[in-house]
Amino acid sequence: MPGLYAYEVRDKSGNALTGQMQAETPQVVAAQLRDQGYVVVRINEAAAPTAQAERRPSTTFGRISHAAFAQLYRELATLVGSGMTIIQALHVVEENTASASLRWAVRSIIPGIERGQRLSENMRRFPQAFSPLAVAIVAAGEASGKLEEMLRTLAEYAEHDLEVQRMIQRETLYPKILAGAILVIPLVVVIVVSLLGATSAGPGLLIPSAILLGLMGLTGLGVLLLRSYQQSDQGRTLVDRLRLTLWPFAGLNQKIVMSRFCRALSALYAAGVTMPEGVKLSADAAANLALAAELRGAIPHLSQGGRLSEVLATSRYVPATVVAMLRTGEQTGNIDGSLGKVAEYYDDEAKTKIRQLATAIVPICVIIGGLFVILILVSFYVGYVNSIMSASGG
Repeated sequence: MPGLYAYEVRDKSGNALTGQMQAETPQVVAAQLRDQGYVVVRINEAAAPTAQAERRPSTTFGRISHAAFAQLYRELATLVGSGMTIIQALHVVEENTASASLRWAVRSIIPGIERGQRLSENMRRFPQAFSPLAVAIVAAGEASGKLEEMLRTLAEYAEHDLEVQRMIQRETLYPKILAGAILVIPLVVVIVVSLLGATSAGPGLLIPSAILLGLMGLTGLGVLLLRSYQQSDQGRTLVDRLRLTLWPFAGLNQKIVMSRFCRALSALYAAGVTMPEGVKLSADAAANLALAAELRGAIPHLSQGGRLSEVLATSRYVPATVVAMLRTGEQTGNIDGSLGKVAEYYDDEAKTKIRQLATAIVPICVIIGGLFVILILVSFYVGYVNSIMSASGG
């Protein structure tokens, strides 16, 4: 039965490194370390880590950004490509990773790799950090001997998501500021009315303010109820279906979702993952339960040798452009290339749609704010005139 051994070695530069490896005998450990170019200093039997030590409670696991993942995979690919072993590369990226949660995950997978296990096997143990898509791509890279290439693919995937996220934040910044200014107006009016005291002009201002505050309250309540309902799979599926069908954001959401799906499936298929397994993982990567349910329905047909384009042609969420280009890829034997071109096409379309929506929202916010200011001014002057007439009549 294989045992666990702790070792101390020195690399070609004379730096001391320690770790653990699972093997039949200490001699096997020493042979593997020498094959990796290390000078063995010491090998001792070590105790196996407990399950509690290997796992971290998911309740304390923080959210990891796309930027952190992009940096991790890009650095790993560069270090592995330079000739470093995966263990050395992981030690380096652990020190350079800014995200505490991702740093902990990287640190946790190192002992398993030092025991002779694969990187993908240890990544699979931490689904809070590493998605099934990432695990599948890394596993395909290990099986094909193209780990560096697959790590670069993961880096590009994370960088793409980060670019889309930053673009949405950038293009919607000004509309958000305008919307925030409109929401602040009722609070300002309430303060002004309180300063006006008992004058008859003040109460007239409360009417438009009360209307807007009421609309804000109803909107906030609706958002809270929707988020609560969205916690269930049924609620999230309904919300995701509305995102793909509800005007005016249906077109944008459809483009973003299809770009994610095609990009993920292209990477998996190019890595050698079978089409049924690739569709299953890519459906999860699309991050839309409504679309994922339809895509998973295609898996039995694909397992029997059917074509993906035949199933997607009947989907109400998949555009005809995707089906046509995928059908061309199936006929020419270049499925991953066709899917990559579809992803690039929808990336450009999504960017254009984001700019159009942001441009349209700005004048709408300006018009709403202007109408509300006019309503306040009219209410104020009507109240002011009434107060003068009342005073002169008295």
